[in-house]
Amino acid sequence: GADGLSEPEGISLKRVAVVEDFFDIIYSMHVESSSEPGKAPKHAGQKKTYRAIAETYAFLPREAVTRFLMSCTECQKRMHFNSNGLEPKESEPPSSLVSGIIDYNMPLTSTYLKQMKLRVMNSQDQ
Repeated sequence: GADGLSEPEGISLKRVAVVEDFFDIIYSMHVESSSEPGKAPKHAGQKKTYRAIAETYAFLPREAVTRFLMSCTECQKRMHFNSNGLEPKESEPPSSLVSGIIDYNMPLTSTYLKQMKLRVMNSQDQ
């Protein structure tokens, strides 16, 4: 590198993604990234966003990316628009609701996911 320390050939050092930073990392890659080489285009799909993150960070689960994209209002609008040419249906909860419920500081376990799913379902029934 520029600091005089040279990396051994073929070894790339990735930054470790900690749970507290998942949201910020995904946000920066998904929403703020641009046409810079090696970065995903703005609001890229799950694969491109994940690939761009995986080039820089280790240990960030694909599931976290998927979950972030599900709460991205821009992508939700686009998905509804592309799938049937219509605006989002009125009966659906706003996607901002979902992102507010998910606590990114919690470990993302299947038990936690089930609890969140139940909480969302219960809030819709009332």
